Amino acid sequence: MRKFFIKPTYCDPQMIWFDHGKTCVQPDEVVYLSSLENYTEFHLKCGKKVVSSRTLGVHEKQLVEKGHFARIHRKFMLNLQYLKRIESVGEEHIAHLTTGDKIVVSRRKARTLIHQ
Repeated sequence: MRKFFIKPTYCDPQMIWFDHGKTCVQPDEVVYLSSLENYTEFHLKCGKKVVSSRTLGVHEKQLVEKGHFARIHRKFMLNLQYLKRIESVGEEHIAHLTTGDKIVVSRRKARTLIHQ
């Protein structure tokens, strides 16, 4: 089993840090993020979830710089490497991920993603 959380020995700027710099995760291991009011839940490739005490907006600024991440809804941010397809069901848009997860996409963001 691969180890996703690494005890840091140096400050790698590409990593996503948690617990005040005590643990970190590689951006490629993050499938999507979901907002939990003032917290953010990271959904990892291995199926684990990690909660951060920072808001989704704070993480959005950090992750957009690292590439492959996009805010697709006010409650969700997605690593586009895991996007399989977007399905329109009536007025709603659903992102189907390579992990089997399904998350809601806003109408405006769905149009942008479909036309990319």
